[in-house]
Amino acid sequence: MFPRLIKSTLILFAVLAVVWVATIAWWQSINRMPTTTDIVTHLVLMPAGMVAAYLVIKRALDGIRNNVAAASQAPSTAPPGATDNATDGTRPQSEDPTRTWRAALLASAVRTPAGNAPDALVEAAKAGNRPGLVALDGLPGPVFAAQIESLDIDSLRTEFAARTPDLAWDDEALRALALAAEVTDELGMQAAVYAPAGQDMAVPDSTAPLVATMLLPRGWPETRQAAAGDWLRERLSQYWPAARLTLEATAARGDGDALLLLDRATQAVNRPVDGTPALRMLVAADSLIGANAVEALELEDQLFSARCPHGRTPGEAAAGVLLGAHQPAARATETDADGDTDADAQSAPILIARTAMSRLDAPTADRGQPRLEALAQAVTQAIETIAGKAEAAPQDAADTAPQSEEAPPAVATIVTDTGVHPVRTVEIAQVVSTRFPTLDPVADLLALGLPCGYAGAAGALLPVVVAHQLALDGGRPVLALSAGDAQQRGAVAVLPAGPVAPDPA
Repeated sequence: MFPRLIKSTLILFAVLAVVWVATIAWWQSINRMPTTTDIVTHLVLMPAGMVAAYLVIKRALDGIRNNVAAASQAPSTAPPGATDNATDGTRPQSEDPTRTWRAALLASAVRTPAGNAPDALVEAAKAGNRPGLVALDGLPGPVFAAQIESLDIDSLRTEFAARTPDLAWDDEALRALALAAEVTDELGMQAAVYAPAGQDMAVPDSTAPLVATMLLPRGWPETRQAAAGDWLRERLSQYWPAARLTLEATAARGDGDALLLLDRATQAVNRPVDGTPALRMLVAADSLIGANAVEALELEDQLFSARCPHGRTPGEAAAGVLLGAHQPAARATETDADGDTDADAQSAPILIARTAMSRLDAPTADRGQPRLEALAQAVTQAIETIAGKAEAAPQDAADTAPQSEEAPPAVATIVTDTGVHPVRTVEIAQVVSTRFPTLDPVADLLALGLPCGYAGAAGALLPVVVAHQLALDGGRPVLALSAGDAQQRGAVAVLPAGPVAPDPA
């Protein structure tokens, strides 16, 4: 209070001094003898009016500045546990009952430069494979890039030249669309297998709704999004009745948007429309293999090279998941009645928890010390979802595997979308080593950004697909992390349907 009073007094004196000196100098220059009115007007009312105007303008500007700051920084200033990524509320996690919701992760698919199977990605990440130099059309020299060699876009170029003659489709757009189509086809075939059971409970009911979301590369105009959505809907209708198919095509705004859409799909399968269970499909695809994308990265000083070791290696990928409602009681009854213990996908599916998202208040620096608070918060929320699953296990399992802060759930592996960025690499390593001291930072931490490069909109979904396969193989929870975005951090737990044991250490 006292310093503010001194500051205001000094400002008042400064205004009075400037006005009086200027006024007296002007009177002397014109040889004017001021009257009483002149003295009151120029030496009293004028400085008082200037001070009043200053205070009014300052208060108005402060109000505008505070409103803009509150609107732009609302996600980063949310209290710990707040569901800033939720589409239907902003309650803290502890007060949001939907944070305990699960979805059955029925199927997944992937296309990457390191291979078209999760196992190939795991081996490439463990081996530390990195992209080499690639010569791309339109560039003066080779660049480090992760390219899918077998991708053919010539026929696609011809088809879209006929379908949309008014739209321009560069190489990057066609490659991303081709990758999205391959993953959509694979998941479309899987959807018929995992459709909700019909009335006789013997065959799948293909008349159930299928809602598909296609996450396309950032910056695509709405006309291109619509054309891509129509084409992908036609392909998907080969596997699902068009009357029961809904497809939404949208362009990414950030590198972590796939996890936001994954969380939305997880909530949606727990809110059936008219009591009818629906399947949810999410496909994300992107490609930066082309002159336009590489030049854009270079202009932003984000192209990996010897001069720019913090830069990104252009890559391309597509990933997709198929989600369904998890009904443990109904599935257990069905398994007991049939006596079929081999149908693992039906009796004990892999589950996926809601995504935990957090956001830094400023983009990650290319040099210096990492900021850990956003990623640590997301990891903590994801771990709480695993612990909540363990607490819901049978009582005898809970007695033998108590949950506590000293005995966190036994996460088997951590899968991330990070690559060569030094600050983000240290950020992941520090958070994982602090939260999971028993994990091997080499064998149990898989960085898919090393072999796959920067995959744009698809990058955040790649760890989820790999985590699905690892959870299937090992029967233990796997954590998928996203730190590829400059500010956004995400974590999602993929876990088996059975009881979750705590970390033995």
